[in-house]
Amino acid sequence: MDALLASAGPLKQRKSRNSGAPKKRAPDHSHKSVSRGTDKESIDPSLHSILPKTRLPSSYHESNLATGSSSAPIKPDASVGRISDKKLRAKIARQDVSAKQAKVQRDEVNEWLNAPLAGGTGGIEVDEEMGERTWRVRQEEIVQEVGVASGSKKFDLKMEGLGSYKLNYTRNGRHLAIASAHGHVATFDWQAGRLHSEMQLKESVRDIKFLQSESMYAVAQKKYVYIYDLNGVELHKLKQHIDPTHMEFLPYHYLLTTVGHAGYLKYHDTTTGTMLTQIPTHLGSPHSMAQNSHSGIIHLGHANGTMTLWSPNMTTPHVKLLAHRGPVTGIAVDPSENSAGRYTATCGMDGTVKLWDGRMWGKEVRTWGMRNASSSLAYSGRGMLAVGGKSGVSVFRDVEKSSSTAPYLTLPLPGLIASGIAFCPFDDILAVGHGKGISSLLVPGSGEANFDSAEADVYESYSRRREREVRSVLEKIRPELITLDTDFLGKVREDKPQTFEEREARSYRQLNRMERLRAQGEEVDGEGGGVNGEGGEEDDEDGEGGEDGGRKEKEKRKMRGKGGSMKRYLRKKKKNVIDPSLLAMRAKVAAQRQAVDTQRKIASGDIVKETGALARFG
Repeated sequence: MDALLASAGPLKQRKSRNSGAPKKRAPDHSHKSVSRGTDKESIDPSLHSILPKTRLPSSYHESNLATGSSSAPIKPDASVGRISDKKLRAKIARQDVSAKQAKVQRDEVNEWLNAPLAGGTGGIEVDEEMGERTWRVRQEEIVQEVGVASGSKKFDLKMEGLGSYKLNYTRNGRHLAIASAHGHVATFDWQAGRLHSEMQLKESVRDIKFLQSESMYAVAQKKYVYIYDLNGVELHKLKQHIDPTHMEFLPYHYLLTTVGHAGYLKYHDTTTGTMLTQIPTHLGSPHSMAQNSHSGIIHLGHANGTMTLWSPNMTTPHVKLLAHRGPVTGIAVDPSENSAGRYTATCGMDGTVKLWDGRMWGKEVRTWGMRNASSSLAYSGRGMLAVGGKSGVSVFRDVEKSSSTAPYLTLPLPGLIASGIAFCPFDDILAVGHGKGISSLLVPGSGEANFDSAEADVYESYSRRREREVRSVLEKIRPELITLDTDFLGKVREDKPQTFEEREARSYRQLNRMERLRAQGEEVDGEGGGVNGEGGEEDDEDGEGGEDGGRKEKEKRKMRGKGGSMKRYLRKKKKNVIDPSLLAMRAKVAAQRQAVDTQRKIASGDIVKETGALARFG
């Protein structure tokens, strides 16, 4: 190396921009070795001096690699350029580009993991040309072919005489909660075989759900919803949730959602313990309930065959469609990454199972019939659909792509009805609740093997769970962000804000109260929204506002702090306070209005006043 450098001659120095300044020649240390002691080899600085002069060949650049990344460079969305603030525009552009890069890298990793050379998605392989079918494979044959650890995950808990069972897994699939119709409730770590709590409530139980972790779970009992801890100790009694039938928990919003026989959909914030809202569905007691884990939308199935989609921000459903010709007995939303909550499956008492696309609710994607009366549905992490009913469970694979109605796997339960089914997250396990207990069955290829430890850690410890709970509470998503279209969040608004002329051009039905009063030609004064005054019912407290149509316009004093935003906010808050003095004042105003109205009608001749002997009874 020294001989090559000596033959090449001295390196040319870069010319300085200031030609008038005297040039200083750097000392030549390129061929002097640096000693590091007797036990270590000396370093030749000439080897390190040529490193800045080298560069990576163009064939090894990321844009030329054969990994699918040879597309055009990623650029931010065009709508970002409309942001006037320079710093905000640069920040949004960086976030948009990083999100797109993460999506591309995630798709490349998933494509490699799902490739046949990497093992694929797994599943049962049969020779169809020889007449073999996957749905003919029994559980005993699967247990013999899989490993000992996977085969031990198939078990049966026989508990007869306690009614049909409902069940629920935690987000990481480690813990399982079961509840029977006659009051038997238990939670346990099914992988380690460790029981957490078991109790007999001695009353009917309709549903059970884990909250943020296995440390708390909610039970929908006969009259109210109760919350218990890991040891089965009662923590809370939610009296606002009366006669609950179904429950769902939104983990990113910390909202416990229930619906009961009265048909009221209720959202309860578990971090503050307050009732967020309760929405009347006006469709009676629902038969099924499910949540979209990607958007937080609640799906309800009703007795008249309709399915409705709800959020706490609206008192009317986002979507209302006629799904079946009978009660909707089961609803499930696909949580897989490829679907992203797009596909929804429903089953009804008419004996059909339908698949719906969230981008177009007008017509179902697929429809097929079931011989047994379907009563429950469940989706796996890989998008497999399990349909439970009388005499067993049928599992379907690639229902949105395949046109065949043959199931992927059948799990017979002779003489039993699958009242509750659930796939274990990150595992090929399907738990089925029936009248004789719980059955854990093997469904090869159903579980998502690649988990995100930041979302749901399968090997979560106590300290890690505690840290995750604190972080998730601090990062809790506000319920106002629950929308049907999740792509709307984080984007720049496409359309421009409407002007006053554009708002005036809308139909009369879309106008607000103030705009309607202006359209009718009535004078509107003040800030309270009333006609000719502030506050509606309290306008005529002093007897004014009679035949002349209103009081005189008040003279506004422009004082500091008189019309501040905080004053207006407190004034509006005070209107919602109901006390005896306010009720008495409202009654007095109503009596004055009635007296003035009666005098006006007598003067106009609409009412003839009695003057005879019966006048005392008028």
